[in-house]
Amino acid sequence: MEHSRSKTPLIFFISVLVLTILAVFLLVRQCSSEQSSDDVVEQTSDDAANGADGDSIGLTVDGKHVDETSTGHSGTPEELVGRIRDFIVDANDTGDAKPLIDFIGQGALTPEQKRKLHELAAGSQLKLNPNQPFSALKNAADRWALNLADNQRILLDLAKNIEGGWKVNRVTLPGEKGALVDGGMDPATPEDEVKAAAAVKGFMDAILKLDPTAARQFVDTEQVNYAKLAGLCIIFEEGKYKLTEEKPVRKMFLTEKTAGWLTRVESAGAEQSAMFAINTKRKDAESPWKITEINLDKLLADYAGRFSDGDIYYTPLIKNPKGGDSLAIYFDLDSGELTARTQRQLNVVANLLKNDTAKNLTISGHTDALGSEDHNLKLSEERARRVMKYLNDQGVAAEQIKIIGYGKSKPRRPNTTPDGEDAPDGRRANRRAEILLNF
Repeated sequence: MEHSRSKTPLIFFISVLVLTILAVFLLVRQCSSEQSSDDVVEQTSDDAANGADGDSIGLTVDGKHVDETSTGHSGTPEELVGRIRDFIVDANDTGDAKPLIDFIGQGALTPEQKRKLHELAAGSQLKLNPNQPFSALKNAADRWALNLADNQRILLDLAKNIEGGWKVNRVTLPGEKGALVDGGMDPATPEDEVKAAAAVKGFMDAILKLDPTAARQFVDTEQVNYAKLAGLCIIFEEGKYKLTEEKPVRKMFLTEKTAGWLTRVESAGAEQSAMFAINTKRKDAESPWKITEINLDKLLADYAGRFSDGDIYYTPLIKNPKGGDSLAIYFDLDSGELTARTQRQLNVVANLLKNDTAKNLTISGHTDALGSEDHNLKLSEERARRVMKYLNDQGVAAEQIKIIGYGKSKPRRPNTTPDGEDAPDGRRANRRAEILLNF
């Protein structure tokens, strides 16, 4: 009995020792497994960033190299081009070409083409022809054209991948070798570029001098009205804009008869530059280049952010419902007094009219919806009359000016929200006088 009890401590000790050794073994094995796993994760991460062979090709979530993934799209070629059309519309509206570039496929575009697409989108120069946004090219298998509104074309060469899906194999942008314009090859020359650029430079020199009359000689007067030139001068004067020192005017595309330009400007104290797009055209090689379109959307947004509390509607240049543009000046609540800001803007208009007494304009006064019908009608007439008097004081003949008051009947923006709440920004944009230049 005593012998049996003497063996009990020994058996217990041996059991504890075995269990301890087993635990240590399992712990070491687990650490080794975790270390191996960490090494694999780290290596996979490095491969994803640098590529398995040390190049710049990364890995996708399923472990494939980017160049091994399918770039094909299901459906017909027409459906693929239709989807690209939708991305182009979005890029033109938002100014962001990245989703478009990603959908086409990075491999189908050169770095220069990606940069150019970003510039075209930023300048709202990807507007498509609404009647025929895209079409298949005759006698060119699997080649499609995206037809831009300015008669330029973006060419897409399609191909099937090994899975049978359609993809974009190559892209030709306007101005590149092989691009088509009105069905023919692009014959633009360096001399064409020099002449077109000279027209843009002359135009910008006049705008920087706040001289819309001088600027007018560089535009197609049937396409660009006087109000837009005056409004651009007002924006430059109040915003203190100037051309950027580095690449202020950059060519976006050039053909025999059309050219597009992106103009970059900066304002004192601003961290970022602003931009706007200019289109130029000519009838033939012997005709002068003329500016046919000025897209100020991006510049107006920048101007509004800096000088109009971010309200894009509170700008000196607005669309006229009857077509073209009108100038607008704004008033404080229930006031007909001209501010120092509006007086500076009216000085530009006065200089236009004094240079040619045959020109005339119409001033319409407007109010928000606060107050009675009779009060608002009288206030709108008073605002129009104050504008006329200021122009008269600057030397503009009364015979050149017609005034009318509309009260609250023609708001630019809603005075209230759909829930009936007050809309301060809408009311502010409605307290205005519009100047329609009849020339």
